[in-house]
Amino acid sequence: MILTFVFADSAQEWNTSNWRCVIPAKAINRAGRHHVHLIGIGDFSRNTPESQSICSQSDIIVVERNLFGDTLSAIQYWKARDKVVVANFDDAYQLMHPSNISYNFWNKGEVNTTDQNGVTTKTNISPIPLTAFKWGLRMIDAAVVSSKILVKDWEEYTDVYYLPNYLDTDIYLHSEPAVPHEGIYIGWGGSLSHFQSFTDSGILLALKQVLRARPQARLLICGNKSVYERIDLLDSQKKFQDFVPFEKWATVLRTYDIGLAPLHGLYDGRRSWIKPLEYMLLKIPWLASDNIAYQDISSFGNVVKNTPKAWEAALLDMIDHLEGYREKAAGEPYQYALQQGANENVDNILNIYAEIYRKSTGKNLAV
Repeated sequence: MILTFVFADSAQEWNTSNWRCVIPAKAINRAGRHHVHLIGIGDFSRNTPESQSICSQSDIIVVERNLFGDTLSAIQYWKARDKVVVANFDDAYQLMHPSNISYNFWNKGEVNTTDQNGVTTKTNISPIPLTAFKWGLRMIDAAVVSSKILVKDWEEYTDVYYLPNYLDTDIYLHSEPAVPHEGIYIGWGGSLSHFQSFTDSGILLALKQVLRARPQARLLICGNKSVYERIDLLDSQKKFQDFVPFEKWATVLRTYDIGLAPLHGLYDGRRSWIKPLEYMLLKIPWLASDNIAYQDISSFGNVVKNTPKAWEAALLDMIDHLEGYREKAAGEPYQYALQQGANENVDNILNIYAEIYRKSTGKNLAV
């Protein structure tokens, strides 16, 4: 089986493409029985000579996220040449909150263009990306998504398969130890698009009470400085860690004594399980919203209703009994996370793509 994964992230926003394209591609290539090529969405959309050469050899072309504009033309090109084309995404674009930095793009078609003089203006593209995305789903053979709820959201447009985000476990297990610190770090990492989860879940009010009652604890915010600045706590109660390359992320995670995963609403219900799973692999006790996104692994951590009182009570208990929570985290949760690596799930990944190919062509691909 030869697959081509078309990744959508630019270098500046690199995140989702790592989970949906690079990690599974490396695992498949390491296994040695099949091969995955990786190409950027720009090269694919322009149908560059290299892209054309790679795609022409492929049994399946897997396109991440950007089902709009020239990408749809490229998809039509390869469909006309009897290639199996699969969409690959992990977000609920139709449910984005207006505060999400990507909302205006997906739901209004707003883009910024810069002319040769460096002047940036706002323009609108038509059709809006969300509409084009739906058209794209009807063109392709199937889609793979990271959430069981996303399967239900989009199954009226195409065949949709649940393919979780798997971990590159070696990066975590062989990461450098964290620099020792005093006190207890309550950690969270993410982008500005997650800030609404903090405000709507009730955790912010809880943190104010908890950090006042337990001065040995501090909130560690990793990633976007705007999130850190918007959290109304004293500087002595919070700490900021800037973005780091993915290869160094596990070392940052190791500084957490307690990991947080607040979620709220329908949009967050479509998120993947990565945050808790990372905590579990590094034996970090974690606390999350009682949300359907984490339903399958909720027994391995601690989940609470989204009220300030529930968050406060749970955080205080974890701080006061941290060693017991650490002992639990090092047991069954850790063992479960070890089995959620991409290397351990290569057959599952390949079986899904082989099933899509069989259903689309009537032919079998060896797995």
